[in-house]
Amino acid sequence: MHLTTAFSAARKGFGLTAAATGLATTGLAATGTAMALALTLAAGLGADPAAAQVKGGVLRVALETDVRGFDTVEGGVFGQTGEIVARTIEEPLIGWNPDTNEPEPLLAVSWEASEDQKTWTFKLREGVKYHDGSDFTAEDVAKHYNRILDPAMKSRSRTFIATIQNVEVIDDLTVAFHLEHPWQALLPYLATTSMSGPIPASEAVEAGTQNRHPIGTGPFRFVSWTSGDRIVVERFEDYWNKDEIHLDGVEFRILPDTQTRFASLKSGEVDVMWTDRGPSIVQAKEDDSLVTLSTEGAGSAINLVNTRNAPLDDIRVRQAIAHAWNQDALVKISWQNTRPSVTHPLGAVKDCGDAGYLAYDPKKAKELVADYGEPIRISMIHTATPRGRELGELMQQMLKQVGIELTLEPVDQSTLVSRTFKRDFDLTGWRIADGADMGPQMFALTRSDSSYNLTGWSSPEMDEVALAMRTALTMEERLDKQCEMAELINQSGSMHYRGGGRYHAFTTPEVKNVPAPYRGVVDVTRAWIEE
Repeated sequence: MHLTTAFSAARKGFGLTAAATGLATTGLAATGTAMALALTLAAGLGADPAAAQVKGGVLRVALETDVRGFDTVEGGVFGQTGEIVARTIEEPLIGWNPDTNEPEPLLAVSWEASEDQKTWTFKLREGVKYHDGSDFTAEDVAKHYNRILDPAMKSRSRTFIATIQNVEVIDDLTVAFHLEHPWQALLPYLATTSMSGPIPASEAVEAGTQNRHPIGTGPFRFVSWTSGDRIVVERFEDYWNKDEIHLDGVEFRILPDTQTRFASLKSGEVDVMWTDRGPSIVQAKEDDSLVTLSTEGAGSAINLVNTRNAPLDDIRVRQAIAHAWNQDALVKISWQNTRPSVTHPLGAVKDCGDAGYLAYDPKKAKELVADYGEPIRISMIHTATPRGRELGELMQQMLKQVGIELTLEPVDQSTLVSRTFKRDFDLTGWRIADGADMGPQMFALTRSDSSYNLTGWSSPEMDEVALAMRTALTMEERLDKQCEMAELINQSGSMHYRGGGRYHAFTTPEVKNVPAPYRGVVDVTRAWIEE
């Protein structure tokens, strides 16, 4: 059975629509990632979904990597695995509908902007409980965001939302966000389920337990976490929208080996599998006994080039590497064409053309190496996984063909993240995560004064364009500036794309109501298991 699922039909799990609640929202709705989703109904799946809903059961989800932690300061970054788990436990202030590219009520039921668009006031849902029994209030929202914004906390999320000056408690159920300037990305970022979005219980944060024992308002309550093995959550009986929750619990199993994950899905040991590995995607899509969930998106897997280090501080060397890099070959070999080659990270929301992309051209790369005139010896850190080793070996072969010597350093995932944030690398693998608005990530990665500028590349022209993008008053102007930023990035040779946003997950036929993986994140909160 093959099923490519449209997001809209089963998407109700991420918050009630404004129409459903009768609550109007006001303000600007930012244009998000364009979704290209097809709907194919298999035999027996066209019946009324409400009639088929089944209560009970534990869903088993196979993931590739463990979670780094759930605290926005201590945990650092989620990655897709972290988001998948966190969605069951925690919730952001508002929801986001990828079909309409508009916000929806969730923990906030309505919002409005001041005339100058620099103050946004949110009315919160009444009666929401945290898993520890405490009430969700405006104080939790304010403490969460003000903590991220506090420079002393050194939160890796701060740069992405630094347009927010502070968050003010108006009363128990009203909170105000004060902005430095009008910001088109505010609503998409308040809806994100990456590290800055989910709002934890302030008491758990203050007690220092949130990172390993998360407390949220989500439909499932944290039970246990065995590092490298599994994370278990159970249904939260006091959830504010509990009628939409069918499962008794979810068990997330950490299975790093791709074939092990696939074999576990085939054997029935797990019910859902997330994967971005080309061979397993092709194999699973060809299997009539599995359900395929797929969606197009934005973002990209990337290589980062540390421009602080010689000889990478020379643009000739960086451009030589860029011209030696064959993205199409990697997409074919590693992804087996399950992802598209891209020239920018904006996805289908904006056509930037080739955006000044330095295409594969080994002849041009050799000319730049010759012009540099000295031996070029650099290193690359990569994960010690089959995927990481494959990436390193491909880059090594491509650079060797143009006269650049590359030494490979396999490390574990945690070490790679740590060294990347410490800027202790020449080349490293990374990603620009998909999102409803790519601007905050592009700003953070490129501004010279950004703590998230991991490549160290700086340019007065980029700083000017990035600021103009951030302060744009219309989405059209904002997207045009993002295209300009993409071209400057490409010409700098500071990043290389490794395939764009196309995401896959697979389930057994008994699993129902799992939407396509928007932004690559599988949402199992409203799923049920058909007997």
